[in-house]
Amino acid sequence: MIALTKSLALEVSRHNVLVNAIAPGPVATPLVAGMTAEWKAAKMAEIPLGRWGQPREVAPTAVLLASDPGGNLYLGQTLGPNSGDVMP
Repeated sequence: MIALTKSLALEVSRHNVLVNAIAPGPVATPLVAGMTAEWKAAKMAEIPLGRWGQPREVAPTAVLLASDPGGNLYLGQTLGPNSGDVMP
């Protein structure tokens, strides 16, 4: 996903098209709700923030990237609202 985002951004930026990605960590959605209790407990133990993200917390990232001028300098980036999930 990251390589595709960067490659596509390089290809289309000359046409003034900005390509970025959002790669959230665990978010309280039906996908996570369907996981086993054991998986949820193990994942929660790994998250420095100590809680699942909420969809409403990820949405502002999309708004930022789509905004003008806020998102105008983001190109080929992957933003990760993830409760610190990738830190350990």
